[in-house]
Amino acid sequence: MLIAALIALILILFPEIFMRKNRQINPVEVRQLDSLAALLEKPVHSDLTVSLFLFNPNTISLDSWLLLGFPRKVAERYLNYRVKGGRFYVKEDVKKIYGLSDDVMNTLYAYINLPDSISAVDSKQIIQKMDLNQVSIDQIQSIDKVGEAIARRIVLYRNLLGGFVLVNQLSEVYNIPEETLKNLKSVVFINPGFVPKKVKINQDKLEVLEHHPYISDHLAEDIVRYREINGSIKSEKLLADFKSIDKGNFEKLIFYLDFQ
Repeated sequence: MLIAALIALILILFPEIFMRKNRQINPVEVRQLDSLAALLEKPVHSDLTVSLFLFNPNTISLDSWLLLGFPRKVAERYLNYRVKGGRFYVKEDVKKIYGLSDDVMNTLYAYINLPDSISAVDSKQIIQKMDLNQVSIDQIQSIDKVGEAIARRIVLYRNLLGGFVLVNQLSEVYNIPEETLKNLKSVVFINPGFVPKKVKINQDKLEVLEHHPYISDHLAEDIVRYREINGSIKSEKLLADFKSIDKGNFEKLIFYLDFQ
């Protein structure tokens, strides 16, 4: 018992007696460790060699952002910002996007193909573009000559349609003045990749069909009657022959129909 206690005391006070000496690492292992460390430090977002070049943040592609050394998630934020109508006017605007460090900004500053600042006169002419299918009532109200009532009508009509496919559809909003319409058209856009909510022409019930602005009650009844007698409506051409079709809206209606 005494011997065991003595060994324990020695182990506590002089642990180095029982420890192996550090093994010497050979040069090959050192190189392997260095390579591993370099791999871990390498940004995982890109296989491209980072390089600096003159660029305009309003036009460059995802690959160009990556080539500049941006992490993919940050680069995608810039592209999403542009898709939603965002625009960069001066170099400092590039800092708007979350994820860009001050060090990177300082490095890139000289390569941003934008002015350092804009004059007061020019700033008044800068218009922030808005995605017509994403913009809120409050954002619409911020446009000159657009009040709350009109903003609400626009959003309501957008919901009824299933989304706007053409900016000119704004003219269909109830009681919208020409001057207001002109101001709206100057600041909104339709995302080229936008797909509207569609009406299933061969499956939806009568009340669903009638709810769409481009489908009259008469047309909805004709569609349901045709389905009951002949089965599915297979094509746009077949639908175009319906006597109840509004020829003026037919080309727009097609965007909203699913013939499956």
